[in-house]
Amino acid sequence: MKLIRAITIILLTCYGILLPIYLGIILPEYWACRKCIYEGAMGTDIWGNAVQCFGDSKAFGEAIFQFSSILVSGLTSVLIVIFLRTYYLKRNAKINTYDKENPD
Repeated sequence: MKLIRAITIILLTCYGILLPIYLGIILPEYWACRKCIYEGAMGTDIWGNAVQCFGDSKAFGEAIFQFSSILVSGLTSVLIVIFLRTYYLKRNAKINTYDKENPD
């Protein structure tokens, strides 16, 4: 149980660092540049900052967006599975101790 708790703390720390970067920087820049098709176009993100949306920058931004999206969704899925697993383990442990204390 201590190993699961340690893994959960490590994953929550990574998630806590990655999620604000993803939501605050990567996602707004991707949304600003996703419809720019001309070379040298400028987009505006949700924070009101101008973003350059040209060739290499746009392709690199899209690759970073896709990688970070997979990373964030994967961490979310793993954390949900861990929390549900620990919940059911604790619930079953309570039921088993109750059954041992009160036999029929």
